[in-house]
Amino acid sequence: MISNRNIVVSLDIGTNTIKAALAEVLPGQDLNILGITRVPSLGLRKGSIIDIESTAKAIDECLNALEKLTGIEIMSAVVGFSGASISIINNHAVVAVGNPDYEITLDDKERVLQSARNIGLPPDKVIVHTIERQYIVDGYDGVKDPVGMAGSRLECEVAIILSALAAIQNIRRSAARINLELERVIYNPLLASEAVLIPNEKEMGVALVDIGAGVTTVSYFEKGSILYTAVIPVGGEYITKDLAIVLHTSLDEAERIKISSGVVSPEMAEQDKMIEIQNLQGRESRQVSQEVIADIISARVVEIMEMVYAELNSFGCLDRLYAGIVLTGGGANLTGIAPMAEEYLNIPVRTAVPENLRGIATDFNKPENAAVLGGAIYAARTVKMEYAENSFLPGLINKLTDWFKDLFR
Repeated sequence: MISNRNIVVSLDIGTNTIKAALAEVLPGQDLNILGITRVPSLGLRKGSIIDIESTAKAIDECLNALEKLTGIEIMSAVVGFSGASISIINNHAVVAVGNPDYEITLDDKERVLQSARNIGLPPDKVIVHTIERQYIVDGYDGVKDPVGMAGSRLECEVAIILSALAAIQNIRRSAARINLELERVIYNPLLASEAVLIPNEKEMGVALVDIGAGVTTVSYFEKGSILYTAVIPVGGEYITKDLAIVLHTSLDEAERIKISSGVVSPEMAEQDKMIEIQNLQGRESRQVSQEVIADIISARVVEIMEMVYAELNSFGCLDRLYAGIVLTGGGANLTGIAPMAEEYLNIPVRTAVPENLRGIATDFNKPENAAVLGGAIYAARTVKMEYAENSFLPGLINKLTDWFKDLFR
């Protein structure tokens, strides 16, 4: 890395695309996004790695492009991931405060957290996150950090996110192939929430629906942290496949049609608008009405929304979505998806872009970049700020000091 600059790197390993972002952390924890790159994914299916060598090659290509774009060597990164193997457990633990004068110490906090993490795990599962939702001291809840408080009884409520052990190992092995150090491996909705949700939404109760290519994640936040999450094994690439099959065209052509001319319901289509589509071999073309394309897209979007509703119902939070539903991910770019979802679910819905970054370029400010930019925000909070000894201000102060010494010598 270039010296005297506080650089963070975020990597989003998706089913269809691998994205990387590099940012400089400025004083006050502000971020200057220096570049974002993206390449087609290789060796992934439904968010999980199925070919380590191909995935490593794609990650390397993405990071090399970012190095060329920014002129900064990349040695490590925060990595976001998803996949059908994710699950969440909410747990509660209680310990007696060990200090005779009843002052809660860091040791007490670590003991109650360890007790909360002490759950029976099958051998193929691993804990990837323990999220501290709140502490309770002698019956008083809502405590964020109990260290230093007085009390005899300490409780904690945590959300424990689990993943398949093999999924995490495959991410680490793919990174090891290209000598990339993984600072943290983070569940994507946690990163996306950093970029698109505001604190009030997280506090009141909000569902974050990230529509990726291979999977759709549904996460519910309340009282400032994640409470439930689920992964639906259907995403935007299923819409693309439906278009390709019904219209007898290639996947690339179907993706182009979806992006350039797709709308989520026939009512939104222009009645007389015809779209030119190439056949599977790419040698001939024909015209299809936008209404026909909308019919195909609508069927799959309705199916996804039915699954989202079922997950929210299973969470038991439908009557607590005071801040509504926030859509993000590449699938949120579909024209009309937010109003269609709002009408179907009868819940306020908005499409989110990474708004929690000041001064971000328009080219970067898109729903599909929520996780990778959220990763940069997360990494910035943990970076150790360093300033150059020979920077302009210290240099000026040194010169003025020498001048005054000479003046009064």
